[in-house]
Order: sequence, then C-alpha cells, then structure tokens
Amino acid sequence: MISRSIVSNWFGFMISGLVSLLLTPLLLHRLGDVFFGLWVLAASLLDYYGLLDIGMRTALFHFIARFHGADDATELRVTLATALALALLVSALLLLVLPLAAFVLPRFFSLAPAARAAFAWTIAWIGLSLALTFPARVLGSYLSGVRRFDLYNVGAVCTVVLRGALMAAALLAGYGLVALAVAACIASAASLLLNLYLLRRADARASIHLRLASRRRAREILGYSVFAFFNVCGEQLRSYSDAVVIGRVLVMSMIAPFNIAIRLIEYMKSILTGIASPILGRLSEISGAGRRRELRRYFLRSTRYMALATVFLSLLLAVDGRALIVAWVGSAYASSYILLLILLSGYIVANAQTPSQLLMLAIARHRFLGYLTLTEGAANIVLSIVWGRRYGLVGVALGTAVPLLAAKLIVQPIYTLSVAHVPLRQYLSEALLAPVAVGVLAGFILRIPGFPQPGPGIAALAGAMFCQICVLSLLGWSIGLDPDARRALRGWARRAWAGRALTASAVARHGIRPPARSSELP
Repeated sequence: MISRSIVSNWFGFMISGLVSLLLTPLLLHRLGDVFFGLWVLAASLLDYYGLLDIGMRTALFHFIARFHGADDATELRVTLATALALALLVSALLLLVLPLAAFVLPRFFSLAPAARAAFAWTIAWIGLSLALTFPARVLGSYLSGVRRFDLYNVGAVCTVVLRGALMAAALLAGYGLVALAVAACIASAASLLLNLYLLRRADARASIHLRLASRRRAREILGYSVFAFFNVCGEQLRSYSDAVVIGRVLVMSMIAPFNIAIRLIEYMKSILTGIASPILGRLSEISGAGRRRELRRYFLRSTRYMALATVFLSLLLAVDGRALIVAWVGSAYASSYILLLILLSGYIVANAQTPSQLLMLAIARHRFLGYLTLTEGAANIVLSIVWGRRYGLVGVALGTAVPLLAAKLIVQPIYTLSVAHVPLRQYLSEALLAPVAVGVLAGFILRIPGFPQPGPGIAALAGAMFCQICVLSLLGWSIGLDPDARRALRGWARRAWAGRALTASAVARHGIRPPARSSELP
C-alpha cells in the first residue's frame, strides 16, 4: 500500500514538475525579469496567508489516518465537517484582509505606477484563488488520510495541468501579469469542485454536513495544529521570505536567478515529499496502536531510505546543476548554480532528517520542533537581510543555509532521539551510515577523470545523467539497502513480472483479465 502511494505521489509530481519546467522559461521570456519577479513576489507574499490552514491540514491528516485505521466512520464525518468549517473561516478572514493587502503591499516596494497597479490586481486575484484553495486542500487531506493518494494526485494533476494551460494560453495571447492570476483563480475553483467529486468516489460514507462540526474536535485539531503551524511557518519563512528580502533589500530583477535555484530545490523536495506523506500516515497508525518497538524500527528504516533518496537527488543536482540550468532557462542564468550549491548544503541535511519530524507529528510531540523551525525561519530573515546587503544573492543564500544546518544537523536530531529513546550509536549505524557511505563513494566515482560529465546540449546532459544514475543505483542497491529490503524488492519484481505475464497470457488465450489478488481489491 505504501509503495503504491509513493508511486502515485511521484506520478503526480512528475506531471506537476513537467508543467512547471515548461512554463518557467515561458514566464521568464514573456514577462521579463522585473514582471517575473513581481509574479514570484506576489505568490510568495500571499503564501504567508496560506499558513493559516497548513497546520490544520497536517492535523487533519493525522486524525483522519487514526480514525480510518480504527474504521470509525462517525468520527471521520465529524472531523471532516469540523475541518471544512475551519477552512471556510480562514477563507472569510483572507477575503476580509485582501483589499488592504492589495492597497498596501504594492506601495511597500519601489515600483513604477503601471507595475504597481498590475501588482495590486495580481495580489487581489491570487488572494481570491487562495480563498478557494483552502477548502479544496481540506478535501485533499481527507483523501490522503484514507490512503487514496491516487485520487488525491488525480485532483492535483488535473489542477496543475489546467492552470498551466490557461497561463500558457494567456502568455501566448500577449496578456500579462493580471491574466496569470485570473488563470490561477479559475484553476482553483475547478480544483474545489473536482476534489469534492473525488471525495465522494473515495469514501461513500463521507458526507459534508457542516452541522456535524464539533467544538471539541475543533479544539483537538487546533491544539494539535498550532505547533504544526509554527513548524510550517518556519519552513515558509525559509522558502518564501527570500523573494521578499531580495525585492526590498536588493532589486526586483534579482529575484529571477535566485528563484531558479529555489525551484530546483523545490523539485527535489517534492520528490521526497511523495515518500514522506505515506510514511506519516503509517507512523500515525502504528503510534495509535501503541506498538512502540515497531514505531522505533520503522522510524530508523524510513530515515535510512529517506537519507539515501536525498543523497541520490542531491548528488545529481550538485554535479549537473549548471548544465540543467543552462538547458532549462538559458546561459544567462548560469550564475544561479552557485546559489544552488549553497542552498543544497543545508537542504541535504534537512531532507534526510524528514522522518524525525514525521515521528514527532505522529506521536504529537512536535511542540519543540515547531518553536525550533520558527526560530530558524526568523534567523533566516535576519541573516539574509544582513548578509544580503553585504554579499548580494550569495549572502541571501547563506542566510538560508546556515540556520538550516544548525537546526537540522544538531538540535533536531538530539531532541528526536531523546523523545524516541533511540541511542545515538544505533541511529548513526542503522539509519545514516549506509547513505553517507553511498554519497562519499558516489562523489568520488563521479569525479574520476574520464567519467562522463554533463556537456552542452540536452543529449550530452541526458547521457551523463544516465551514467550517474547507474552508478548511484548500483551503490544504493549494494550498500544503501539492507538484505531484507533487497529480498523484498526482488520478490516484488518477480510478482510484478509474473502478474504481467499471466495477464498477457489470459488476454491472448481467452480475451479476459485474470481475477485480482485479494490484496489488490478495493
């Protein structure tokens, strides 16, 4: 079940990433650096309003996974109704604040009158889009909580494709910034309707009656979500404050090269998030059943494989980053590579430590991590401003990476191991030793003279990446995976091959499909 969920998440990311990869060069070249910077800035500013519901969605995922595991349909309906009522409250709050934001924010930055007017209308339309997105996200969280990641990703993919198509059509027709925001708003409205339909497909027992909303459940959700909210606040400060800092401290056109580096980091994070979401659901179920020994064992294994995946992707970005940027948006933005390397130094540690956060969320001991991440995000803003004035974009990148390293390399592991009662030696030997060994050996092999290196052109880049992936896969199989995982993968491959062969034989002989195994039945 978890493997299918991860594959479904990766498929959703692949489509979303492809749309973004195709759309980014079009945005850059049709809008120009200044208006592209305004687009990124508007989205970044309004993402802070999105913080209002993210902690609640994390809490909703936690409670839905628990009640789904207990097969408690009544509590599922109460939880869904309560979460939707809270989401509608957040949407109403955003709509009340939106006119003031559209008036004040354009005057905070030094903009020409025409750009200021376009920026104000863009903020208004994106804000309306977010107001529609809040209840849609609640419905999506319910789908994830009942392990219907396939339907969740159907909704996400359809929304991303529709948004991308509308935005591309607007740009190709000669429209500008405001038209992009209108396109995003239309896609958000469609997402809400689609997620409502998918919810009814996923769980026939689910019903949306706001009269079922419970004050007691609202207090439980908010009590859990407030510290998840702090955690996400810190992450949002880290991810989206840099555009605001650059727009205020430096110049608007410098947002574009920094955003290119951030985009590549975000693509890596999205792949890893596809692994993290099913892990959180499984950890919540194990925790709810009180199986503490199994919980620790699952935590160590998930950390090992998350760290292995992080090393895999980070090495590809570090080795091929410059060639990727040139092939993607052009040689004019090759300077983004040094920013990518600086940011990567912090994110490789943070992403490898993701199961630590998931474990604390699963056992509801995430209060300290919320404060820690919020402090790290605040330090990011302060250091980015100070170092940005002195060192430019490199200073802003350092302002992000240094607090991230301090929090994720030292403080978070100490706290998590203490709460989980996992000895440091066991954590290092069972969770981190193999991924680090794979990273060191792969880094050495990929830099051997004569090993294929990325060159100009997509064909040369693809050839070099294929050779790198082969080396990383071989090392990951032989060193990164433990014997049980290798046996499980071999068994899965044999069953998949046998099932395909049986299906082909049945179709060829009788024109029918053989019955599904009981584990595949809905």
